[in-house]
Amino acid sequence: MSAILSLPLTLFSFVFLISLVIVIHELGHYWAARWCGVHSEAFSLGFGPTLVSWRDKHGTVWRIALFPIGGYVKFLGDAGAASEPDADKLMELRDAVGVDAEKCYHFKPIWQRAFITAAGPIANFILAITIFAVLALSFGVGYREPVVGGVIEGSAAEQAGFEAGDRVLAIEGRDIKRFSDITTEISWRPDEEVLVDVLRNDDVLQLNVAARMTSVEDDFGGERQIARLGLQSGGQSMRERYDPISAIQHGATQTWTIVSMTGRYIGYVVTGRSPTTMLNGPLGIATIAGQTAQRSVEAGETPAQSVMLLFVNLINLAGFLSVGLGLVNFLPIPILDGGHLVYYAYEAVARRPLSAKAQAIGFQVGLALVLGMMLVATWNDINYKLGQIF
Repeated sequence: MSAILSLPLTLFSFVFLISLVIVIHELGHYWAARWCGVHSEAFSLGFGPTLVSWRDKHGTVWRIALFPIGGYVKFLGDAGAASEPDADKLMELRDAVGVDAEKCYHFKPIWQRAFITAAGPIANFILAITIFAVLALSFGVGYREPVVGGVIEGSAAEQAGFEAGDRVLAIEGRDIKRFSDITTEISWRPDEEVLVDVLRNDDVLQLNVAARMTSVEDDFGGERQIARLGLQSGGQSMRERYDPISAIQHGATQTWTIVSMTGRYIGYVVTGRSPTTMLNGPLGIATIAGQTAQRSVEAGETPAQSVMLLFVNLINLAGFLSVGLGLVNFLPIPILDGGHLVYYAYEAVARRPLSAKAQAIGFQVGLALVLGMMLVATWNDINYKLGQIF
C-alpha cells in the first residue's frame, strides 16, 4: 500500500481507537455521576476549538472539538483533573455554589465519589468484555492447538529438550489450551526459568526453560524485542463457536487474561525483572493501528470485504486497548483515577480530606511518574520507527 493511502488510514484508525476507548471511559464517569445526582457541566469529544456544541435538557453542554483524540467530562465544582479541595477550599466552594451544592461532586459521600471515579476504568473493562463477546458470538474464535511443530536450532526450547510433536499442557501450573497461550505466559518474563508440563508419547514430562529476549522482525520492516522460547506451531487450526452465554464467558475470560498478563508485566518492570521495551505510547498505538488497518485492507478480496475486515480488526484491537486504559487508570498514582481512590481511602479513615499541600505534592509526584512512563514509551516507539527506516 502506498504511503499516500497508508497515512490517512493510519490517522483514521488511531483517532477511531483512541476516541472510542476514552469516550467510553468518560461516559462511565458521566453515567455514574448522573446516577449519584452530580451535575455534569460539559462533556467533550476531543480537545481544542469547538466545532459543534449543544445543551441537553439536564444543562450539560455536549461538544465536538477540532482534535477528536479522547475527551473529558467536567462536573459541577470540579476545577480540573487534579482538583481535590481540602476542608477550607470546600467551605469556599459551598458558598460559591450555593443552592446547587447538592449537585456538586465534592459534596457527595465518599462512596459515591469513589464509585464515580472507578466507573471510568470499569466502563473500559465492560467495553472490552462486550467487544470480545460480540466478536466470538459473530465469528467464533480461531486458534491453533498447543502442539510443537518444530524447535528453532540453538533456542532456549532446544536446550530445554523440547521436541516436535510435544503438546504443551501447562506453564507454571496455568493451563495452556491454545498455542498463543504460550506467548501470553512467556513474553513478559525473559530469563525467568519456568516449569512446563509437556505431553509426549502418552507420557507427561516437566521441562525447565527460560525464554530469551529476541529481536523479531514484523511484516512492516520493524523489529520488536520479545521473550521467546523458540517453538514453532504444529497444531491443527480449529474455530470454536459460541452461544450467547459462552460468548460472554469468553469475553470475561479474555479480558481477565489481558489484565493478568499486563498486571504481571507491570509488576516485573517495577521490580526490574523485565525490560520496558513492551511499553508503547501514542506513536506506538498509532503504528499498531495503522499496521492492523493496512493488513486488513490488503487481505480483503473485495472493497466490501476490506471494510468489514478493517472494522472487525480495529474493534478487536480496541478491546485490548480498552483493557490497558482501564488498568493503567487504576494504578494508585495521583492524577490517575487510582490515585483519587487512594485519597478517598485516606479520607474515609481520617474522616477529613488530605491537606491541600499533600495533595499538591502527590499531584506533582504523580505527574512526574506519568510523564516518565510516557517518555519511556515514546522512546520505545521512536526506536521502533527508526528500525523500520534503517
